[in-house]
Amino acid sequence: MNTRLIIKNATALGISGFVAKAITAVVGIVVTRYLGPASYGDYTAANAYVGIFILFAELGISQYMVQEGSRNLAVLPRYFGSTLLVKTALCVLCYLLMLALMFPAGYSSTVKTLIVVAGLGVCFNALNQSVYNYYQAVQKLYLAAWFQFLTTFLIAIFTVIVIMAGMGVVEITFTHLLTYAIISGLLYLALRKEVKPEFQIRGLSTTIKNALPFGIHRIFYYMFAQLSLLILSLLTTNFELGIYSAAYKLVLILIFIPSLMTSAVYPVLYQLGESDTAKHRDVIEKMFKVLAAVGIAGSTLIFVLAEPLTIWIYAGRFNDSAPILMIVAWLLAFECMSFALGDILTTTNRQWQRTVIQGSALLILFLLIVVLFPGYGIYGAAYAVILVEAFIFLCYYIIVRKKVYKIRLLRQLPATGIAAVVMGLCAWALQSYHPVLAAAAAGSVFLVLIAILDKDFRKIGRYAVAQVLQMLHLKR
Repeated sequence: MNTRLIIKNATALGISGFVAKAITAVVGIVVTRYLGPASYGDYTAANAYVGIFILFAELGISQYMVQEGSRNLAVLPRYFGSTLLVKTALCVLCYLLMLALMFPAGYSSTVKTLIVVAGLGVCFNALNQSVYNYYQAVQKLYLAAWFQFLTTFLIAIFTVIVIMAGMGVVEITFTHLLTYAIISGLLYLALRKEVKPEFQIRGLSTTIKNALPFGIHRIFYYMFAQLSLLILSLLTTNFELGIYSAAYKLVLILIFIPSLMTSAVYPVLYQLGESDTAKHRDVIEKMFKVLAAVGIAGSTLIFVLAEPLTIWIYAGRFNDSAPILMIVAWLLAFECMSFALGDILTTTNRQWQRTVIQGSALLILFLLIVVLFPGYGIYGAAYAVILVEAFIFLCYYIIVRKKVYKIRLLRQLPATGIAAVVMGLCAWALQSYHPVLAAAAAGSVFLVLIAILDKDFRKIGRYAVAQVLQMLHLKR
């Protein structure tokens, strides 16, 4: 285990991921405010539609490449070549299906134009993601982090230019296509001398078959994130869709946290899953503790400060989104906790079990939205999302306890729960102040309290303080 490389990858992913997501959040908020509920509803409908189709351009072959390449670097060029070959063919097929099926879907002319532009963009990005998976397999995630940050930065720059020029939603969507095409060219130049993909047709069907558990899970997982938006785009007006999406996507921005925090240790987890169950469990339990603390604290703050946050972020144009935000805020907590448990199944060769759970959740979500929408409208979709997230967490926990090992979760949560309750009360008391100030003050209380209550967080706190002091010393 190369600890220094893991730390380097984790640091690069952490810094670039945080900055990139901050930029994405700011740009997303600016775009939402600029477009307003109706146009933002068009934008959301097109992206949800395109996002569902592009999922079928993966089939799990990229993640399978990470698994096999992490265990044996010698086979990586063959798996990388297979990944590029399959995904290119599937991207073309998916794009053609997008164009063919958007007519019977009954979308407006604006949404159809957005689908044409956004569809091309996501195809380029799907291929780019395979390169990032290659970097993950060779434990060079710092390079993937750089390109992903550059992608976010270019989209932000182009979007600001479009908004300053007073252009519309189509031009904003075109900025994504332009950026993904540029990044594809840069990735090609970066990889020319590093790896030569081997395009072998022989054995390709076996590779696809072995990758299917990852692919089906990925389809189910990301479809789950987009399904409520897609269904609402067909059931309600784009104005109401915009109201729902403004709150829902605000939380989705934060869902990168669990994947970001686990990406750097994925290769190690794959190795420990086969060689050392005790160490694997220890790593997962520590991951769960940290992820649960982040998720529960974040959801609590968003829930308590939903109204002032919505008013401040969207300048009063999406005030009706605040009640939706209070509901979907708990998506972050459940995602963080479920992610650690799901990783146990993935890294111990039980991906099919994770896939079955995710597929069942997708079906239940669809049924719940259809049942709840007539009586509760867009609130019904929000309740459905949280209920199904709780279902996923419970299923993962039961499967892991019965089929893998006796993971010890209850001992990881008391300190987090106590600190989160106190933090929530502090945030509630500070609601009259600026939401950022209230969140910062309440969050500080959480950090201090959880460090007092839990020895692992004390270690993390001491390490963080030592790093800051070292940086200050070097500057002097």
